[in-house]
Amino acid sequence: MTLLVIGGYAGYTLHAVERVRQVQSGIIERNRKASLQLIRIQSDLNALALAMRDMLDNLDGYGLSAWASQLQRIRENLDDAIRTEAALVAGRRNPKQTAYLEASFQQFWRAVDAMLEEARAGKNNIAREELQKSLQPQQEALSALTARLLVENNAQEQEAGQQIALIYAEIDRNAYQFLGLAAVLVVLISMAIIRFNRVHFDRVTELSKQRSELARELISTQESTLRSISRDLHDEFGQILTALGAMLRRAEGMAPESAFHEQIREAKFVVQETLEKIRALSQSLQPVILEEQGLAMAVEWYLSVFTRQTGIAIHYEPVKELPEMESSITIHIFRILQEALNNVARHAKVSEATVRLGRTGEDVWLEVEDHGVGIEDAFKAGIGLAGMRERAELLGGRLNVGKLDGLGTVIRMVVPYA
Repeated sequence: MTLLVIGGYAGYTLHAVERVRQVQSGIIERNRKASLQLIRIQSDLNALALAMRDMLDNLDGYGLSAWASQLQRIRENLDDAIRTEAALVAGRRNPKQTAYLEASFQQFWRAVDAMLEEARAGKNNIAREELQKSLQPQQEALSALTARLLVENNAQEQEAGQQIALIYAEIDRNAYQFLGLAAVLVVLISMAIIRFNRVHFDRVTELSKQRSELARELISTQESTLRSISRDLHDEFGQILTALGAMLRRAEGMAPESAFHEQIREAKFVVQETLEKIRALSQSLQPVILEEQGLAMAVEWYLSVFTRQTGIAIHYEPVKELPEMESSITIHIFRILQEALNNVARHAKVSEATVRLGRTGEDVWLEVEDHGVGIEDAFKAGIGLAGMRERAELLGGRLNVGKLDGLGTVIRMVVPYA
């Protein structure tokens, strides 16, 4: 009987472990790869949005048909990403969703082809109107659809994790039943099983480390992209607008007082205002003040910019003395502050908020507090809050979101500065 119990339990355990392996490799791993393809689709859609914006701005003076080759490259990359993602989620997603995604992209590219035909026929105004009224809304709808699919992938991955947890719970429950049947012998076998399961727990831990490493790479890529965009805005567009402003000033000095002179003055004002906005955007994407003057000055600068842009008054309680920190630390703290204040602007519905920056022992802490609508009990963290937590964890710290006694929310981050 003991041998039969041992054999039955061994067979059950092997089967359960195989189920865990199938869930991990068949769902979690494929979900991760599918999510990477969805992120790739989102990246291509963002590139497409930038291209359409440049087509509307027409800064280089070329006709819309000149963009055909670039649009074709984006199309080919998108088609490859969609095919790859569809193969990864085959059998696990409603086929109607995949068909709808493919049909939406086909409809979009048909509209693009029609717009380019209008442009080649010399009807650039009609083509631009189609681009603005039809293609841009379709691109935004595709981005929203891709984001929803990415959220669904994350939900499936969470369900897979719950399945794994249930399987491990079932294994534990049967282990106690086996203890009652096999007495001393079962103790020895249980030790072997524990060791066997530990290998799988170590594998889960390894997968968690790989996920953290992936998050670190994604955040690094994001910062690199922001630096590149900031540099392009400052160096290229900034220089162009500066040169244009100088030419307008010379033209203003040469033109006689007339309606044309007044138009030159208005154009010069528009150019200067645009230049200031580009400089502010460049600073927001990659604040030079953060590297030159440190975190405290960068926070004060950003709070003034945030107040001007949103109209939300910020009560700032700065630290008296902040330790020197590497730029790899300060940029994460600064991004967490940006995202926290963006959440206040989007969700809190308040006219003022409080920001505190301080130092305790070997840690630097940051608090963003508002007395707005607060968070619901069924609150589910979004991508922004997940990114904030990832940044805090990358620094070896933590980030907590809590409700105040009354209405309102407080976000607190604590990280070591060494």
